[in-house]
Amino acid sequence: MKLFLSWVLLCLSTALCSAEIKPLRIAIPDYPPYTVLAEDGFSGPGYDAFVAIMAEAGLRYQLQPVPNFGRALVDMQNQLIDVFFLATENAGRNQVARFSAPVIITDWSWVWLKERTEISPGSAKFKQNALVSAQMNSNVFSWLEQHNYKITAGTNDIHGLFNLLDFNRVDAIMLPSSVARALIARQQLDESRYNIQQEISLPFGFYVSNSYLAVQPDILQRLNKAIAIFHANAAAKEAPQQQDK
Repeated sequence: MKLFLSWVLLCLSTALCSAEIKPLRIAIPDYPPYTVLAEDGFSGPGYDAFVAIMAEAGLRYQLQPVPNFGRALVDMQNQLIDVFFLATENAGRNQVARFSAPVIITDWSWVWLKERTEISPGSAKFKQNALVSAQMNSNVFSWLEQHNYKITAGTNDIHGLFNLLDFNRVDAIMLPSSVARALIARQQLDESRYNIQQEISLPFGFYVSNSYLAVQPDILQRLNKAIAIFHANAAAKEAPQQQDK
């Protein structure tokens, strides 16, 4: 009996160790300037934060590029990924995963053509009459739906969003202001043609699937601890610069 119990404990220990060393499957989008996908891999401040946090947490991972956030959620529901990063929180995602502590604060901003002087985001007339859009299957798109804006289908790829404006298919689009400026630069558009007005600010973070947490419940705690250390290190680096000013 003792031998049998020892064998069971050994099997359980081996299984737990195997689960612990299994790399996290992490979905990450091409979402400039935060995470920029090139032939040699990812770059950008969001990616740099991700690498630092994962190193601090001591977690191994395999990156799986995804075209958009909707695809990441579907892959998580089908247990093809364990985590997706550079996400904002919403109720639908919270049904299948848990959100981490904030990593980066972003914003959602309205972008519209300056020549359209009648456009005034924030006004009642704008909300009632303006035709707007955002990247399909994104949290921004869901937010527009929930707040009863007049929405038309966006683009699955964030890179095509400005075409909706430039070809007058919509009155305004919504996306993070830094993403808007990165796309303008990448596509060599004339930034002076566009107005950019912030609507809301909110955090980016990690989403860890409930399925994975059922096996490794300490992962989110390890991530959150690493995120806290990441912010502390960033603050320590900024302090001498502030004193020099």
